Amino acid sequence: MTMENVTRRGVIGGLGGAAVALRPKSGKAAGTLTVWWSQGFYQQEDQAMKDLVAIFEKESGIKVDLQLINTPDLNTKLIAAMQVGDVPDVVKSASSDRFFQPRMVWDNQLLDVSDIVATQEKEFLPAALEASRYYNKATKKRGYYGVPIKCSTLMEEIWRPLIEDAGMSADAIPKTQDAFYEYFQVVQDKLRSKGKRIFGLGFSMATKEADSNTLFHSFLNAYGGAGIVTPDGVLHVEDDIIRKAATTALERLTTPYKKGYVPPGAINWGDVDNNNAFYARQIVMTPNATISIAVAQMEKKDQYFRDIITTGIPAANDGKPVPSLLTVVSAFIPKAAKNIDNAKAFLKWFIQPSRVNGYLKEARGRYLPVMPSTLTTDPYWLDPADPHRPVAVKFGLQLPTTAWWWTYTPAYQQVVAEQIWPAAEANITQKNMTPDQAAELAIKRIKEIFAQYPLG
Repeated sequence: MTMENVTRRGVIGGLGGAAVALRPKSGKAAGTLTVWWSQGFYQQEDQAMKDLVAIFEKESGIKVDLQLINTPDLNTKLIAAMQVGDVPDVVKSASSDRFFQPRMVWDNQLLDVSDIVATQEKEFLPAALEASRYYNKATKKRGYYGVPIKCSTLMEEIWRPLIEDAGMSADAIPKTQDAFYEYFQVVQDKLRSKGKRIFGLGFSMATKEADSNTLFHSFLNAYGGAGIVTPDGVLHVEDDIIRKAATTALERLTTPYKKGYVPPGAINWGDVDNNNAFYARQIVMTPNATISIAVAQMEKKDQYFRDIITTGIPAANDGKPVPSLLTVVSAFIPKAAKNIDNAKAFLKWFIQPSRVNGYLKEARGRYLPVMPSTLTTDPYWLDPADPHRPVAVKFGLQLPTTAWWWTYTPAYQQVVAEQIWPAAEANITQKNMTPDQAAELAIKRIKEIFAQYPLG
């Protein structure tokens, strides 16, 4: 099935399929169900959620107050709500895993949703299940505190016309880490020689939001730093291999910036700004957390099918594959929610395989399914006519992936929330520290954070 054959009516039909028995709860639980959901990157994502909620309301008789909120604002609003105890019933934030979810579980503020996950446990990708388990300090054990909804890995988005304008070929893009990114510096040099002020690399380097952390940790993995935290929650940042990987990652990200191959404003970019710089053709390529850059241009056939290239992360310098960091976005229920029964009913309804698949399709496949059977039951995801989706599926669901380290300990979530590694980049680019000095300062703070989270 090609992209043109997927109609919105057909997708909506998938959303309404596989209905489960639903009845409004009596008493206090019969009140309106409040759902806070991350606003999408484009209108179709938001419409997909609105359509889903409308179907749920019709089938269940439960009224839903759906609030689609910009992700950074949602995070701020939720943290404030948790402090005063006036919380929504269901939350799905695109970056809750890295900014607060593991810490909230540690503090016993979220509901164990194992009973919800159990309804589809055999369907879920094992890595998605692993990413939804966190450690609760009160119970002294791990449990499911998130219901997997969708997943993604870091992708590389590239402008073919800019490469060709430089007199180079996209077929010649190297496949290994350093050579891959150096190639785009050469593209910039050739474009500049023609009088065009275009930057070769769209690295996100701000000490805010999510993209900078995603990029740094992809580089950390590429240089051998995947073991910075082991599944037992133990920190290994003092190990020579890990320290070298971190220092190398810092050097490889900041040196191109200092040499002028990354836009000066990248140190202030929010998560959407690399997308905007790409659309403006100010940059030749940019790493991006999903394939949103391509799918937002779906109506522009030439751009979608030819001009924009999507690749996965490059191999390590020795040619060995680097497992992609798998980001799993989950929905959760605060323990202080007023409508827990209906919140559970909604999420059990939501994660019926055909329904969640229809939702992701209507949202244009920006995110990947967390149920592997979807790939065999729906040709949409591996459509050979599509130049982007099958690439994302390959790196997210078919090749090896690795979990983010906050899965093992909330300490690493705090490392990310404090923007420790992007701050190290800023120390190099703006305070003239060496990579060794910046890494040493970062490691010192990381060790302090880990001391605050004893496991067991």
